Amino acid sequence: MLSASLVLVFVAAVIFVNAIEWIGCRLRLGGSFVGAILAPLFTSFPELTVFLVAVFAYNGKAGQEIGIGTLFGQPFMASSLSYGLVGVAVLIGYLIKKRTNTVLVVDKTLSIPYIFITVLFPLTLVPSFLGVSLIKHLFGLIFLGAFVYYIWLMYQRRMAELIEDASEPYFCKIAPKTMPFLMTGAIVQLIVAVILLYLGSKTMVHSVDVLATSIGISAMGLALIIVPAATAIPETTSALIWGYRGKDTLSIGSLVGEKILYSTFYPALGLFLTSWVLDIHAYLSVIATTIISLILLYYILKQRLPWYGLCFGLIFFVLYAVVIFAFRV
Repeated sequence: MLSASLVLVFVAAVIFVNAIEWIGCRLRLGGSFVGAILAPLFTSFPELTVFLVAVFAYNGKAGQEIGIGTLFGQPFMASSLSYGLVGVAVLIGYLIKKRTNTVLVVDKTLSIPYIFITVLFPLTLVPSFLGVSLIKHLFGLIFLGAFVYYIWLMYQRRMAELIEDASEPYFCKIAPKTMPFLMTGAIVQLIVAVILLYLGSKTMVHSVDVLATSIGISAMGLALIIVPAATAIPETTSALIWGYRGKDTLSIGSLVGEKILYSTFYPALGLFLTSWVLDIHAYLSVIATTIISLILLYYILKQRLPWYGLCFGLIFFVLYAVVIFAFRV
């Protein structure tokens, strides 16, 4: 059931991102500030679906744990596995002459979201230590305020992730290429993707709960590593391709665009909708993500990011997998 749900959510995430990026491109959202801010919200919808299904449709203690694990899982997977794979792609691109060097030259403005992440993401742990409902909601407001401030800051600098170009919707590849039909096909594809996301998410949440119980580990810890395996692949694939081809700022920016949401908007959502009771897996996620973000921030400020600087995260990913599956923590 878990394998089937992972495949279903992965397929749904791929066709959802494909449809939403094409619609955003055709509506010229990529050329506007509003679209630039909405783009990461759109592409993170698969993770949001899993979170909402876990909290509301599955409900209970396990549902909340899996929902919270989803919120902490995406930044951890992006920081560890995704960036590590981009580093490997950069090295391969250099070895087969698709790149001229193994150092990524990136825009210094990418340092802004990394500063937000390194400051705010560790603060997501504070409400769980205090255990006071009023404090929890106060932190939720703080994270929402930080998200609004980030939007304002990006508006001032006119720097954000844009939907500049996109492949045509998969549903339209076997049909006439007229614009009205393409838009209709994209909308139909979007609706199908949302239905598949819901069905796959519900099965996935149930499977994670059953599997976690059967092998004696935390549902939050298992969700933290399993859910992003299905939902984060579309963005990771784009980053891999851009890194391989030498489009360095696009490659790194495509992954950080959503990470800022998981340091501001989504923690606020979790604080308002869940009990926000965390365990060691959330703490490990925050520690690893913060350390990796600091390393990347150091190199981004220098505007030169060596391929091995991206691969530090792979160490954290392997260590976490060992902790989860070998020691059953």
